[in-house]
Amino acid sequence: MHKHEVNLWSFFNQSCNLCRAHPQARGGLCRDCLGDMPRIAPACIRCALPLEGVEGLTCGHCQKRPPAFDRTVAAFAYRFPLNQLIPLIKYQGQTGQLGWLADSLADHLQQRCDDWPQVLVPVPLAAPRLRRRGYNQAALLATRLAKRLELATDLGSLSKPRETAHQMELRGKARRRNLRGAFQWNGPTYTHVALIDDVMTTGTTVNEISRLLKSAGIRRVDIWVLARTPAPGEH
Repeated sequence: MHKHEVNLWSFFNQSCNLCRAHPQARGGLCRDCLGDMPRIAPACIRCALPLEGVEGLTCGHCQKRPPAFDRTVAAFAYRFPLNQLIPLIKYQGQTGQLGWLADSLADHLQQRCDDWPQVLVPVPLAAPRLRRRGYNQAALLATRLAKRLELATDLGSLSKPRETAHQMELRGKARRRNLRGAFQWNGPTYTHVALIDDVMTTGTTVNEISRLLKSAGIRRVDIWVLARTPAPGEH
């Protein structure tokens, strides 16, 4: 095989980003790893928590206490290997993993969305945390998704003027108090936006931001995340 033929073969037969043993099939993974990734199906169309029944329904909690956001799409459940990979991306600088994860989310969205937002808006970090980390993984994810899906991004209109305690350290009402007034919107009155983040746990953060966006006149807010952490009884 000639050198240029080897390079072409390597280009079109890149190895799976997880097992490294088989060629990629879709979203950067081989067919076996793609089949093994933890999915949530069926899921509540509003909050993406697991749901008994069929796709496209709303869970009882969202019917009783509707969140401020309108729809949630999560590519995976927050279980292995996502619960190992995402902390590495978030805290260890391994942002290269975001590429294939974003592609997997893009594939998932293309199968489920028929009403695309005007713009993708990443969940922001407060300036001190952004300086310490050096990047906002949600902004990197939004940029990659926008390129794949040919959508616009707005990386500056949503900000977090004050640093807050880590949400994972808090529960229930303390989570809501922690985020009250933590975000600001200084952007256009879009009709439809998608908030982008890596993981959705209880949904407190995206719900607070969604309330802010709705109060600014934005009619529809969707949530797009790589993974959803099942948290029965909490949103």
